Amino acid sequence: MNILKGKVVFATGATKGLGAELAVALAREGAHVAIVGRNVEAGAEVAAAVRATGSEALVLRADVTDGDALQAAAQQAHDYFGRNDRLLCSAGVGSPRQPVWESTADDYRACFDINVMGVMLTMRAVMPLLIAQGEGRVVVIGGTYGHKGVADAALYAASKWAVRGLVKSAALEGGPHNVTVNVVAPGGIAGPRLKQLFEASAQREGIPYETVLRRFTAKSALGRLVGGEDIAHAVIHLFSEGGRLITGQDLVVDAGTLI
Repeated sequence: MNILKGKVVFATGATKGLGAELAVALAREGAHVAIVGRNVEAGAEVAAAVRATGSEALVLRADVTDGDALQAAAQQAHDYFGRNDRLLCSAGVGSPRQPVWESTADDYRACFDINVMGVMLTMRAVMPLLIAQGEGRVVVIGGTYGHKGVADAALYAASKWAVRGLVKSAALEGGPHNVTVNVVAPGGIAGPRLKQLFEASAQREGIPYETVLRRFTAKSALGRLVGGEDIAHAVIHLFSEGGRLITGQDLVVDAGTLI
């Protein structure tokens, strides 16, 4: 449909996983993509997929915990494409599965430095460019753990709650400059990581994989897993004309698990 034709997206965490899938999906809608991450070799593969859609791609090495590297990458993207229109923050990590009383300061920093500070530093690098243009959109990939307490995942859940507060505050700050800021919060996404978790549960409990899968999907109103394409549709909507008056929101895409 090319509803993002000519728009430039600065996308962190786009060298692999969901971030890479989102980068290609945005390119299919006509967006050019600056693919930002630590692994430039993996980024080159994503860039090839982006270019195969007819869009342009630029691979930039930067760690989201390094503010100076992000500032340099944002300027490089602006110099290369001539503009920055959209910011996608999809870099993120989990935390050790353990009770909060077994967690350490190092566990906390490893999770929050990427999931929260990384988002803040990326906004710091890119939002001034959007403001200077007089228009822009920011989408941060959050998660449903930012809507509830989760035993043995306190640090990760807390980081996703923190992201929601960061985004809502940034939306108020960006609003006067015609910059929207939102979260897209996926539920369980079908893919290698979730499959591995289900397989581990099946082995631990001595039950078939299919039983674990059915148990998980039974918790959702629609009885299914979320695909990367479902998250992409949400991001594309917020980046498109249809999302121009949506800001400060947390769009949950989880097949109706949080109801």
